[in-house]
Amino acid sequence: MIEIDRVMSDMARRRPLFCSEADLQHELAMELRMRQPHRQIRLEYPLGGDLRGAIDALLLGERPFALELKYLCKGLVAEVDGERFTLRQQSAHDIRRHDVCKDVARMEAFVRRTNHDAAVLVLSNDPAYWQPRRRGDTVDAAFDIAEAKELAGTLQWGDKAGAGTTRGRDVPLQLSGRYPLAWRDYSDLGLPAGRFRYLWIPVSAPGNRGSLRAPSFE
Repeated sequence: MIEIDRVMSDMARRRPLFCSEADLQHELAMELRMRQPHRQIRLEYPLGGDLRGAIDALLLGERPFALELKYLCKGLVAEVDGERFTLRQQSAHDIRRHDVCKDVARMEAFVRRTNHDAAVLVLSNDPAYWQPRRRGDTVDAAFDIAEAKELAGTLQWGDKAGAGTTRGRDVPLQLSGRYPLAWRDYSDLGLPAGRFRYLWIPVSAPGNRGSLRAPSFE
């Protein structure tokens, strides 16, 4: 097995940033296939059972592995190898933090049903996600994904969260595992908002819980 660090390091050399989450999804699938050409990968694979939605990427094989991806962007205009990239500023940090945590909960449900392993991968150039927050009483404090935080237990909005924020996201998230968070460097374009970092949150089946490693792509 190898660490996700090597996968991301190799991908960063040829793709230091992406124009969209779909672009990231596609390039990551290409990177994984280059490592194991015989291994099949499916994108937008239906969760199945009583779970709604789809998995961003499912690696097939003796032990399938599910991946959920999030690309959280701060406004940036950059040129890389003659190609111009324009990333729009994404708003609603609180909602996006919630949705990362929701992906962890969804992967736990998928793992319980299938006994596969899974992970959530977040890539961002917005320090607001990884830097410690000045206040601990924000409405989205339970969904904080900053460096050295931990996701565990019941995650829900603070009492002062508005209906516009919680609409469609009002059901508390219940996590059975504990997930310490550690952001890692991905790329640095040397521009304002040009530093990208990633967060890898592995979700293992109960018998394998505690492993932080990705499946082998060698």
